[in-house]
Amino acid sequence: MISTAADALPDVHPPPSRTRRRRLFGIVAGAIFTPVVFAAMWPVTFDSREELFEIPKGTWARRMAGEKREILPSEIHLLVGIRNVLMLKNSDDVPQFFGPTLLMPGQTLRIPFTMPSENYFACTAHASGQLLVVVEAEPTWPWNRLSWRVRRMLRWLSKP
Repeated sequence: MISTAADALPDVHPPPSRTRRRRLFGIVAGAIFTPVVFAAMWPVTFDSREELFEIPKGTWARRMAGEKREILPSEIHLLVGIRNVLMLKNSDDVPQFFGPTLLMPGQTLRIPFTMPSENYFACTAHASGQLLVVVEAEPTWPWNRLSWRVRRMLRWLSKP
């Protein structure tokens, strides 16, 4: 029997099961990696620079009746340059205090924030009497955008 050069070469094609595993791994990795890249690269935008919170009508009466339900979140998160104006509207029948400001019924208060900071305000609309406003720096780099989006999603998931 005569041997040829083609018989001496090793088989360079992987077995079919290994090819399927590689293909499946590529699909799974792409399905995970693609949204992560988009979340990191997509700029953070909002329709408005203002974040509106309204104190609903009857809040003071419900509080005086012993109801402990929170009307406003205990923490408000804003972004410098993107969503950095806090708007509070008092739709209640009685005046409400927010920090040193007295909000009369129907009145709206606009507070712009220009620097990253944590701000504690006394607030009569809260059962605890206090509100924290966290102002974060604008996430300009991809990693910052991704981590900001993950933190926002985790805050949303942890809401009661």
